Amino acid sequence: MEKSRLIQAFRRLPRLMRFALVAAGVNLLVFWAFRVAFWLVFRNTSADASTGEVLQAIFIGFKFDLRLVLLTCLPPLVLSAIPLLNPVRYRLTRGIWLGYFIAVQGLFVLMYFIDFGHYDYVRTRLNASSVELLQPFEVAAQMLWETYPVVWGVLGLALLLAGYAYLMWRTAFRELVVGADKPLAGWPKRSAVAVFVVLYIFGIYGKWSWYPLRWSDAYFTTNESVAALALNPVLFFADTYSNRTDRYSVRRVRKHYDEVVSYLGVDKPDPETLTFERYVTPSSGLPGKPNLVIIHMESFAGFKVGALGNKLKPTPQFDAVANDGILFSNFFVSGHPTARSVFSMITGIPDVNPRRSASRNPLVVNQHTLVTALEGYEKFYFLGGSATWGNIRGILSHNIPGLHVYEEGDYEAPRADAWGVPDLALFEKAHTVLERQDKPFFAFIQTAGNHRPYTIPEDKGEFELVEVDEETILENNFESLASYNGIRFLDYSLGAFFDLARRSPYFNNTVFVMYGDHGTHTPKPTPWEHLLLTQYHVPLLIYAPGFIKEGRRIDTVASSADSLPTYLNLMGVPHLNTTVGRDLLAPRPAEQRFAFIHRALLTDDLLLRVGARNESHLYRYRSDTPTVELSAQFPQETAKLRRLYDGIYETSRYMLYHNPPRPHTPQLALTDKE
Repeated sequence: MEKSRLIQAFRRLPRLMRFALVAAGVNLLVFWAFRVAFWLVFRNTSADASTGEVLQAIFIGFKFDLRLVLLTCLPPLVLSAIPLLNPVRYRLTRGIWLGYFIAVQGLFVLMYFIDFGHYDYVRTRLNASSVELLQPFEVAAQMLWETYPVVWGVLGLALLLAGYAYLMWRTAFRELVVGADKPLAGWPKRSAVAVFVVLYIFGIYGKWSWYPLRWSDAYFTTNESVAALALNPVLFFADTYSNRTDRYSVRRVRKHYDEVVSYLGVDKPDPETLTFERYVTPSSGLPGKPNLVIIHMESFAGFKVGALGNKLKPTPQFDAVANDGILFSNFFVSGHPTARSVFSMITGIPDVNPRRSASRNPLVVNQHTLVTALEGYEKFYFLGGSATWGNIRGILSHNIPGLHVYEEGDYEAPRADAWGVPDLALFEKAHTVLERQDKPFFAFIQTAGNHRPYTIPEDKGEFELVEVDEETILENNFESLASYNGIRFLDYSLGAFFDLARRSPYFNNTVFVMYGDHGTHTPKPTPWEHLLLTQYHVPLLIYAPGFIKEGRRIDTVASSADSLPTYLNLMGVPHLNTTVGRDLLAPRPAEQRFAFIHRALLTDDLLLRVGARNESHLYRYRSDTPTVELSAQFPQETAKLRRLYDGIYETSRYMLYHNPPRPHTPQLALTDKE
C-alpha cells in the first residue's frame, strides 16, 4: 500500500520532472556499475588504503557521477521550452532525444573502456594528455589492436548501448506519456518545480560549501589509487583539457641544464636523465626538533609595511617581532595571485603554469615537498575559507601525509565575507590546536581577510578603526581607508596570536615564518610600479625567539621558491631537494644570487624583464634611476641574465611534470654544499 502511494505521488509530478528523475537514475546506475567494476578490477592497487578512505573516495565519486548525469539530462530539460523540442508533445521529438542519450552515453562508455585500458597500462585515469599516446595514429592503432580485444569491445559496447536504449525507452521515456489522475497544479506544482530546480542545481554544484565540487576533492589522500577511485574519467578529461598544451621542451631544458645545475649545486648532474636531486645534510642546526609555523599573510605588500619604510606604520606588531628576527627586505614571491604563491612555496618550483595557477592543473597534482622531510611531526593547514579554493587541497592533502586541514565549518566564528572567518578567529583556532600538541608540529596558517572588501568583524577584540584623510592615505600608497584598516587588522590579529603563543610552552621551541603571499599595485605611480615589481615584493621574516637572540636585516635578493630549503637548513633537517629552491642563509657570491618572478629575474642590483615580444630589458631597480633601460649599454650582462632566466623558466616548466613525491632518506650522506 505504501509503495502504491509513493508511485501515485510520483505520478502527480510534471511529466518532464518525472522523466528527468528516472533518466538520472538510469544513467547514474550505469556510472555506478562502472565505478564498482573499476574498484573490483583494480582493488589490489589500493590494498593498503583504509576502509574509510575507500568509502570516502566512492562517496566523492558518486557526487562526480551525479554531476555528469545531471549535466547530461540538462539539454532536454532546457530545450523543452521550445515547443518543437518538447518530448511531452511529440513522439518524433522523443525519438530524437533518445538518440541524443544513446550517442552521449555511447561516447561516455567508450571513454570508460579507454579509461580502463589506460589505467591498466600507466596507472592514471584518462586525461587530456592521453591524446599524445595516439601519436602517431598508425602505431597507436596497431598497439591497441594487438593488445586489447577490440572486436569484443566493440560488440560489448553495442550490446550495452542496446540494453541502455531499451531501458531508457521503457522507463524514462515512458514517463513522458503516462499521465496522472490528479496532477499537481497551482502552488503545489510551482513549489515542486522550485524544489526540483534547487536540488538539481545543488547536485551539479556538488558540495555544501562556498566552492563547488572540484577535481582536487578526489585528492584528499596521498594514496594515488584511492584518488583514482574517486575520479570520473569523463569529467577528469574535461578538467585536464585546458592544460593539455601546457607542456615543456626537453630540448630546451637540456640546452640550459649545465648552467642551471651549477646554480643549484647539484652534486651529480646528468643531462640524460635531467636530474636535479641533491640530498642535503646540514652541518649544523637548531637543537632538538623545533616546530615550524609558516604564516602566509594576504596582500602583505612590501610598500605597505612599516619595517620596510611605510611612514604610516600600519604594522606595529609585525615590525616589533621583525626587530628580533631575520628580516629579508628584498624578498619576492615567484607568482601572483595567491594560489601561485602557495604552490611555489610548498614545492620550490616557480609557478610558470600558463593561464591558470599550477594548483588548478590536475596533471601536476603529484609534487615532492620538503614538508615531508619533517618526520615525526604533526602537520596542519589552517584556512578561514574552503581548501577547495584554487584546488589547493589537491596540492597539500595529496602530497603531505597525515595533514590535518582546518577550513570553513571547523571554526566557531561565523564567516565574515567570501574569504571565510576573520583572521583573528583563524589565529585563535590555530593557537588552540597547536597548544595541545605533545609532538613537534608543522603548521601553515593562511590568512585571507586583508582583501577586498576588507571586512572588519564585529568581534574584533580591542582593535579600533582609525580615520585618516584621503590625501595621507594615497600619499602612503593605500588605495582606500578600508585597505589601510584592513592591513592594520591583519597586523593586530598577528599580534594577538603572538600574545597567546608567548604564554604557551611551544613558543620558545618554534620557528615562526611570516611573509606576504603577494604584493599589490600602488594607487600612485612609483618606479617599482612601473617595473611591475610591487605585485611581487613582500617582506619575509624568520622569528625564532628561543633560538635567534639578535635580530638582523638581510638586503640581498631572495624568492619564495627558496623558502622551505632555508627553514629546513636552519632547523638542521636532512632533506631531498629536487627543485630550484636554495638556502637563503647559506653564503654565496653575488653572481650566484637571484630571484625568479613572472617574466623577470632579479639579482641584488639588476632586473631583467622579458617584454611582450620576448625582448629583454635591463634596469638597476635599486638605484636612483630605476626605470632607465640599460640593455643596449650592457649587452653582455643582459645576455647572461637572459640565459639564466630562460634556464630557470624552462626548468620550472619541466619540473611541474617531473617532481613526484619521493622519500627523503638520503642515498648519499652529503655535506650541504649550497
